[in-house]
Amino acid sequence: MFAPSELTQNFSEVTDWIKATGASKLVVHFDLDVLDPKKFREQLFNNPAGLAEQFKASPTGQMDFDTVVALLNKCAEVIDIVGLTIAEHLPWDAENLRAALAKLPILSD
Repeated sequence: MFAPSELTQNFSEVTDWIKATGASKLVVHFDLDVLDPKKFREQLFNNPAGLAEQFKASPTGQMDFDTVVALLNKCAEVIDIVGLTIAEHLPWDAENLRAALAKLPILSD
């Protein structure tokens, strides 16, 4: 809907759009890949094995948690947020640890 570069500090473009819809409830789908991969590592763009070819041309996120939280709080001032999904969480370091520990006799099948 809005690129990060289009957001003003008070997020009025978003809250005005919400008001214009006439909706009374909002469900938020938060894809973690909207976050700058330098600020949040656990996402697709930080795959230590490299990106699959189909993702190499994809734009990376530019936002940070403070901005997302501020945006959602501002939205909550004008509409009732009734749901939140969080998607695209890829904890590479946890997977690397799991794979390494699985090679130990005490932790293997």
